[in-house]
Amino acid sequence: LRFDLMRVLIGGGANWAVLLLLQVALCGSFAAVAAVLVCFVSPLAAGSGIPEVKCRLNGLDLPFVVKSRTLLAKACGVLFSVSAGLPCGKEGPMIHSGSILGSLFARVVFARFPESSHLRDLDERDLIAAGGAAGVAAAFGAPVGGVLFALEEGASFWSPQVLLQALLCSSLSALTLNFFLGGFESLGFGTLGALGVLTFGSYFQSSGSSYRLWELPLFVALGVGGGLLGATFNALNIPLTLWRMRWVGPSGMKRFLESIAVAALISVIFFAPPAIQFECMVTDVKTDPHQSLSLTCDPSREHSTELQASLGLFMTPSEDAIKVLFHDPVAFHPGLLLLFGLIYFALACWTYGLGVPSGLFVPSLLIGSVFGRLLGEAVRSLGGASHGWSPPGMYALVGAAASLGGMARITVSLAVILVEATGNTQYSLPVLFAVMTSKAVGDRFNHGIYDIHIHLKKMPLLEDPTRVSLCDEVVSGIMTQDVQSLQPAESHARLSSILQTSHNAFPLVNSKGSLLGLISRNALVQLSSSSNPEPINLTPCSNLGAYSIRESATVRRAYDLFRSMGLRHLPVVTVDNTLCGILTRKDFLEHCASCTE
Repeated sequence: LRFDLMRVLIGGGANWAVLLLLQVALCGSFAAVAAVLVCFVSPLAAGSGIPEVKCRLNGLDLPFVVKSRTLLAKACGVLFSVSAGLPCGKEGPMIHSGSILGSLFARVVFARFPESSHLRDLDERDLIAAGGAAGVAAAFGAPVGGVLFALEEGASFWSPQVLLQALLCSSLSALTLNFFLGGFESLGFGTLGALGVLTFGSYFQSSGSSYRLWELPLFVALGVGGGLLGATFNALNIPLTLWRMRWVGPSGMKRFLESIAVAALISVIFFAPPAIQFECMVTDVKTDPHQSLSLTCDPSREHSTELQASLGLFMTPSEDAIKVLFHDPVAFHPGLLLLFGLIYFALACWTYGLGVPSGLFVPSLLIGSVFGRLLGEAVRSLGGASHGWSPPGMYALVGAAASLGGMARITVSLAVILVEATGNTQYSLPVLFAVMTSKAVGDRFNHGIYDIHIHLKKMPLLEDPTRVSLCDEVVSGIMTQDVQSLQPAESHARLSSILQTSHNAFPLVNSKGSLLGLISRNALVQLSSSSNPEPINLTPCSNLGAYSIRESATVRRAYDLFRSMGLRHLPVVTVDNTLCGILTRKDFLEHCASCTE
């Protein structure tokens, strides 16, 4: 809509001021719609949602993360965020939306069995992971990459059953998307292929697109640069996020106005370079099945093609700009390309954390592809095409992978996603080299952007055991000993009394103190609402197969069990199964903090 209106005005002879006014008005309006959905409907719809989904799969009780209201705000809001011209993508929100659909499906299926709430929670987490995999498959047309992403970034517990569920969901997601995209894009319904919401075009494998052994150090150098770039991005985003948390808040009018102001200013910044030349204020990407992809400009003057291509990047949608950098054979103006990369880097850092649904995949891929393209064109100009160097677009692909790996610290799944999205298997090794190098370099300075935001929001995430410090201590040394327990049959008065505490689960013991199971607070609330004066039988609503651990077990073993199974409470028993304590997430975090000191 924005480009169509601007093209009409350009054809009518409008000057740059009128075009700028239209640009700011439309971008601000689209951003306002996205901000309304976040600031006044569902604050958890802001950002990509991947940190929140990761915490939910880790066992944290975050019910509003997977609510239908969040899905509505996320799915609708991201359309307006991208339309507003913000440096963001819709891939992260699609992953979050897929996870919400998995949760809603689980709640619908298991609503008929309220007595098995503990089992429903475990199955819900598995389906949330499968929904996230389906979101990746729909975003990139990469079902295998979606499964690996859910394994690498999402689920704390993985089993063959969860693997099968995730693969089935991601495959069906890609199939459904391809069916409808094929029909909408005039390929005909029933025409299937490697289509996705974001695809990067196909690389035709030939001797001209192959890489040479002496180029591997350059790909590794791109990985180092991507790691440094990602670490810098993450470091700059920390004080910005803290400032927003302190002065703007998660919702309300302040965040709403900030989103509109940022969107309007970004639209002005992107409009300025083309407006100075009065060229390339409206762009389009032309694709020929037998030729390379190219960028067209309106208005267009008699300038060099490299100047037009570089100016066009400022107004081209981010996803199309990535395709242009990957495939357009035209050489770009190095100064303008560097300027675009620096400006986009700064604005993407400013946008991440804004009060609109936004993803990080597309901005990080575009930033990396800019610097990769710069290196590729420098190598081509110095070495010459006759020496068998890879085309500059291949360096852009490797640079894109390195940049995203440096920011999000994703490795194997990222490499597979890019290979599936481009259909280029011969570059899987350079891409893997780049993402592994970028992660190693970035980890020397700070955490990935998703983990950083989890820590800034003070979410008690239990990280991978290899990344935390655990002392050589037994469970009895860190457990909570003052445990509120219940008998299999309790009176209304006893339930009312125990519900006054802040605990979310209570061990069920017999008259001798032996552990029988665990009952949740929600189940007790439902049971206490009964008007029957007789003692209430708690056994049918209890998890009689709850995990427990011996008091003599090591903390590391308890940590592994707690994290891998996504538990929230772990009863501690003696040799004769007598309840002697309980472990919660708080106990493990305090232990890790004391071991780090």
